[in-house]
Formats: sequence, C-alpha cells, structure tokens
Amino acid sequence: GDMLQTRSVALGAGKSMLVEFDFDLRDVLVSDPKSVDAVVQTSNRVFLIAKKPGQTNAFFFDSHGNQVLTLDITVGADVRGLETLLSRLIPGSNVRVEMAGKSIVLIGTVRTPVDSNRATEIAQAFAASNSDGFLAGAPQIGAAAGVGTTIINASDSMAGGGGAGSDKAKTVINLLGVEGEEQVMLRVVVAEVQRELLKQFGINIAADINAGNFAWSLLTANALPLTTAAGLGALPVPGIDMDGSGPCAGVSCFYNDGPNGTFGNSGVAGGWSSSNGDYRIGKAVRALERDGLIRLLAEPNLTAISGEPAKFLAGGEYPIPVKDSNGQTSVTYKEFGIGVSFTPVVLSEGRISLKIETEVSELTNVGAVVLDSTSIPALKKRQANSTVELPSGGSIALAGLISDDVRQNIDGFP
Repeated sequence: GDMLQTRSVALGAGKSMLVEFDFDLRDVLVSDPKSVDAVVQTSNRVFLIAKKPGQTNAFFFDSHGNQVLTLDITVGADVRGLETLLSRLIPGSNVRVEMAGKSIVLIGTVRTPVDSNRATEIAQAFAASNSDGFLAGAPQIGAAAGVGTTIINASDSMAGGGGAGSDKAKTVINLLGVEGEEQVMLRVVVAEVQRELLKQFGINIAADINAGNFAWSLLTANALPLTTAAGLGALPVPGIDMDGSGPCAGVSCFYNDGPNGTFGNSGVAGGWSSSNGDYRIGKAVRALERDGLIRLLAEPNLTAISGEPAKFLAGGEYPIPVKDSNGQTSVTYKEFGIGVSFTPVVLSEGRISLKIETEVSELTNVGAVVLDSTSIPALKKRQANSTVELPSGGSIALAGLISDDVRQNIDGFP
C-alpha cells in the first residue's frame, strides 16, 4: 500500500464528496456514522455523505490491510452558499465567512457602512433558515474540494446521546472593513437674528424654488416695507415699471417699489445659485451680516469619518463643587457656550444621513443655588436635535431657538 496520509476536510450538511484510489480497498471505517455515512460504490471508489453537524474520522485500508488514508471530517453549514449570496446581493463586496465558537464571523471588505449592516442582516437570516446545518465546535479551516472557504458555526446547542437537539444561529460578528471610509465635512453657521427682521423682510424661506442652478425666493406681503431706517439703505429695484415712472422707469419691475427706492410689499427675487444651495442660506446670511442685522455666533467647519461623531464648542466651563459621601468637596466642570455636534453616515454615493445636535447656553442667576456660601449659576439653554438625510452638498436650516430678553422697561414722561 501507499504511505499513510492524513487530511482534514469540511462538508456542508447534506453534501457529499468522492474519494477515489488507484488501488483496491478492503475496508472503510467511519467513527461516527450519524454524522457521515460512507457508501462504497466500487472497490476503489467511496462516497462520503454528510448527514448532520458533527466531527468524525474516516479510515481507509487497502487489500493488504494497511491503513492508507485518514480523513478528519467536520460537518457544518455550507458557507459557499452564504458567500455567493453576499456577493450577489452586495455588489463590490469581498466577504469571507468563518466560524468562532458558536458565532458566524464576517471578514473582508465592503464599499459602504450600509453594505456592512446589510451583510450582517443577510448572515443572520441565512443562519436562521439553515439552522439544521450549523454545528457547535472549534473553528474549522478549509473546505471540501479545495474551495478554501470556512464552515459557519452558529448552533445554540448540540444534541446529547444521539438526540436530535435544537440548533439555531446564535451570533454574527461583523469584522468587515469599509474601503476608503468616507469623510464628511460640515460647514456650520450659528447665527442670532431678530424675528422682526424676517417679518419685515417678508421672505418665505419655505417657498424657495430651484430650477437647475437658478434659485427663486418669494417675497410675501409686508405690512411695512423696508426703508433706509431699517439699515439696508436704498436698495436698487430691478425690472420694468408698468407705468414708466418710479425708480425703475423704462425697465421691468419685479417688486412693488417702496419708499426711498427700497423693496415694496411683495414680489419675486431670483439669482444664480451654487450647486450646494449656498445662495439661499450662505449669501443671505453674508448680506444681512454686513448690514448688522444678523450676528454670527460661530462658524465652524467640522470633518468626521462616516459613522463617527464630531463636536465643536465655543464657550467655556464653569466649576461646580460636589460633596461626596465622606463630606469631601471636589470640583466638576460644566460646559456652556455655543456647541455643535454631528454624526454623519454615508448611505451611498451622494446620500448622507446626518444626526445634528446644536446648543446655545449661557450662565444665569435665575435658578442659581448657594452651596457653602458659594453661588453656583444655572444654565439658560437653547438646543435642537434632528436627524435628516441630505444629498452631498445639500443644506439644512434649523430655527426656533428663540430667546426673549427684556433688560429694562420704563413707563413715564420724557
């Protein structure tokens, strides 16, 4: 006979493999026939059929009684089906499936974080639908027919004493990496604007209309038109005056002209915008800031990797004395000021999910407490949280953090 060989193979439950020799065999012995069944087709050809999850050995003897081959066989789930499924449902992915204890392990790379989550969901569904094919045991290396994949191990328990047992997927461990993880840059403008300004200006921001790179803004009716007293000066009025008179005589008027050549009560404004909508927000903020009608509180640029948070704080920290159970006093610090944090997730090319948290806080004596003759100020806070989906280069405006302060109110005669 030939020199004794020992090999390790892995079979999916319900699968089979053919072992063929160039000489006749006398005996084939399988240590656990409940896991693997050996069917001798001819004197030199044997089929091994995987029946249920488990580990076993197969021994082959030649016509002289010499042992010529030993196979260490592991029966588990056929992961080639899962890997094929992942490759088909997640284009551009390179995912391998391995087994660690009772867990399915996904290894490789995908293009986006969303693809990574989808791979986990698919693996969980695959394990649940193929629970009978999973086994409990140590990680197995290799696959039948030299495929080079590994066997999923995802059973919750194994049968004892030859019972059927109850197998089900327990855990999916996602070790997938994202190819070239995207970074997202957020340009933030935190501004304070008087509500009377928008009421007087009469701009209906919700009525913005885009046509390609041309943006329109509807000016709704104002009870009082803007004048030079509002701080804008004499604004030019484009267009043609229908009766040929007024500040735009001889040209076409889009607006009702107000006093001193300013905007009137209503009309339509249009202009070229950048592809990211900066015309509607950024340009308007710049113009109103120059005229002193908007006060910029902060203007940070934040960059974060997809799925990771980024935070900005312009302010400070104030100390708070805290006593422990032993009566000892320690100091902790509380942040205040202008804060912005966001967590972006790139869903796909050009689509970004954005979780935004913004806060404006300041110290106040209202609600302050006194501890050991020390006055600890309270915080007056305005904050907003939102989760939105935006295109790459898109803009969003959050408003409503209203503050109404009355410094002094005097009634009397001059």
